[in-house]
Amino acid sequence: MKLFLTSNGFLNTHLEKDFLELVNDKTNLKVAIIPTASDPIEWVPEKEGDQAKDKVPRLVPEKKEENAKWLRSYQDEWEKKGYSAIIADLKEDPIELRKKLESVDVIDVTGGDTNWLLDWAKKSKLDTYLEDLLNKGVVYVGSSAGNGLLMPDIGLSWWSPEWKLDHVSLGIVDFLVSVHNKEAELPMNIEKTKQRRAYMQSLMNYPWKIYFLQDGQAIKVNGDTIEHIGPGTKKFI
Repeated sequence: MKLFLTSNGFLNTHLEKDFLELVNDKTNLKVAIIPTASDPIEWVPEKEGDQAKDKVPRLVPEKKEENAKWLRSYQDEWEKKGYSAIIADLKEDPIELRKKLESVDVIDVTGGDTNWLLDWAKKSKLDTYLEDLLNKGVVYVGSSAGNGLLMPDIGLSWWSPEWKLDHVSLGIVDFLVSVHNKEAELPMNIEKTKQRRAYMQSLMNYPWKIYFLQDGQAIKVNGDTIEHIGPGTKKFI
């Protein structure tokens, strides 16, 4: 299995050479961009006037064009480098989505809202075959929230028993990734994360290693080898 999990992407950065190593320096590959996490959504009370914790996501139509513009630009960035890039939104017909993903060499899952992404991964049935695709050689690229699909749990920073939202992810890897850390804030973030992990461990079995990624860093997985790469301090607990 080959995975490239980043905090804020890798195109046009020093990390690109590490990605190229994973794909044997090939650029004539087909890439499926899954942009679903980046959908413009807001979380609103399930019932009007309800101030309870439970909220539901709502698409924000007025932000749709702005998001589409970003996606076209991102697709262009892949294609400028010699790749063939297609869009594979998890809200598409599940049968057509699967055909797309079975036809590519790389799956790139962008950042955004992890809960929305996980929800659609299950609605689209991606959760039933993603691991098979990766075991057959498809390379997985994740950015920020895009890493969440692979992790065993996405609830480290927010979940408590009052929430009805699902925090159990696909469990394709046996570690967690904390993204967008800053060098100066690492000690504080690590201490806070230790406290949150202790809280989660008081509620359930929560044994996983947690990597702290700064922007410009990545977790590179090639078979049984896991590397934390990029400039800056590299920490895990």
